[in-house]
Amino acid sequence: WLRRLFSIIIFSNISLLRKNSFSLYPSTNKPTLAALCLILAGFILLATAVMMNGILNDGERVDGVTVKYNDVMNEMGIQLDQDEEIDESFVRNILRIGMIWELVCAILSFAGGALLATRQNYNLVLVGCAAAIIGLGGLLLSTLLGALALYLTFQSKPEFGINDQDESW
Repeated sequence: WLRRLFSIIIFSNISLLRKNSFSLYPSTNKPTLAALCLILAGFILLATAVMMNGILNDGERVDGVTVKYNDVMNEMGIQLDQDEEIDESFVRNILRIGMIWELVCAILSFAGGALLATRQNYNLVLVGCAAAIIGLGGLLLSTLLGALALYLTFQSKPEFGINDQDESW
């Protein structure tokens, strides 16, 4: 009778495992791909911030950027007076603001990618996607990756436990 009891217990545990082995929400690899896109966008934004810091700390490059901006303004037909010309302090301020902007966008993109990989906090994932989109990474590659991540995140909404609600009135 002991052997029969053990076989009943084992059989019932196996049947319980089979019953509980279904997933509550359909699982795809879209959130994982979106997370990789966000993390890659974060690295691109971080590299852009580092390059801006390198330009900011090199006096010759700042001078070159200042001259180039003034040449571009003249080529576009925008006439600037001598006191209105773009100077080094203006270029340094723009580079500082841009560097901080890129760092904040990179941090939000990394956070969104981490949350997306673990399928947690859908709203902060959307913030991370938006940060990757509005960041100005090299050749706007971070914008494209952020848009792709946003598209994949919208498609994987049920995996976050959010059901599409009927909004018909």
